Amino acid sequence: MAGAYIRGVGLSCALGEDAESGVSAMQRRQVRPVVLRLDEFDEPLQMPYYRIPDRAELFDAGRLERLLPPVARAAVAQAGLTPEEIHRLPLFIGSSCFSIGLSESRYAAALAHQSETAIPMPLCGYQDIAAILQRALACRGDTYTYNTACTASANALLGALRMIELGWYRHALVVGAEWANRTTLAGFSGLQIVADALRPFDAARKGIVLGEGIGAVVLSAETDSANRLRVIGGASNCDTWSVTTANTNGKSVAAVLNQALEQTHLRPRQVRGIKAHGTATPAGDTAEALGIRQVFAGLPPLSVLKPYLGHTLGACGINELILFAGALQRSFLPATPGFETPDPALGVQPIITPEAAPDGHYLLNHFGFGGNNTVLVLEKTAP
Repeated sequence: MAGAYIRGVGLSCALGEDAESGVSAMQRRQVRPVVLRLDEFDEPLQMPYYRIPDRAELFDAGRLERLLPPVARAAVAQAGLTPEEIHRLPLFIGSSCFSIGLSESRYAAALAHQSETAIPMPLCGYQDIAAILQRALACRGDTYTYNTACTASANALLGALRMIELGWYRHALVVGAEWANRTTLAGFSGLQIVADALRPFDAARKGIVLGEGIGAVVLSAETDSANRLRVIGGASNCDTWSVTTANTNGKSVAAVLNQALEQTHLRPRQVRGIKAHGTATPAGDTAEALGIRQVFAGLPPLSVLKPYLGHTLGACGINELILFAGALQRSFLPATPGFETPDPALGVQPIITPEAAPDGHYLLNHFGFGGNNTVLVLEKTAP
């Protein structure tokens, strides 16, 4: 059970523009989505949205180049990497939007100039995020990109972990990036699963609330005296039951939970808590709740973080890991805003007040479109 240590983090999300501010805001149960109105569509859209509080125009094509480098630099600085280590640093990137916002801007410019030759979605730059990071950090290591919907950055972290355990790298920078774009907002609105508020596992849940966020984690084969959080493993599987969710009977969710436990040589009773995916969709929460109940006879404390930062899609694996790890470092499990009325069909109730977070093992659930299911296993030990 080698695993890899979390040596440095950086975060920018609706809770704040650095990781410490984000964890503090979460501890205060600060929840602050804004209301978006998109009038440029034939049918105007209005929805809540968790945006990064940078005061810039939301769909400014230059936001990514401004927001991404400080997050990565914060993670690398906290990890204390040398210039040579940074130069060789491999990048593992998970996203479900990549350069869609930039592509939208180019299409709009082409439409205004010569509409008959304008091409919708003229680019899909899967390497754009890596290129920005390499320029900002002066690194020239290998790059890997993951696009597995809402599990993208969780799978990127699993990939980095495996390569560190194999001895291919001593350190790796894992980045989850998701930022506002009209294509994503319109697409989820069209699916009719966008709600007015996030109510994970609640009997009155109606759907997701989207958000944007950029997170960065430096994983290392070794730790320092101050850091005792380690990703010790995880698992991923694919369920083809539906395009948009895991099988609502919970079997594929239970399978990936069991696989993660077996891979890390743990028994269910050794799990101290679960960071649930908790999309608050009727089908998604059903699949997750029934899967958890098939694995755990007695449920450990359950936290859902999306009511704090929104569903950040391909970036949620890293963004929520950073917030959950920060809470563990402060020895608390976050409460779950939005949960009020238990759903008897689920038999799962997230905690509504913070609880103590003892040393031990924690599971982090992530489930995505296309039936991709990923679970990470995090270990907290005493200094």
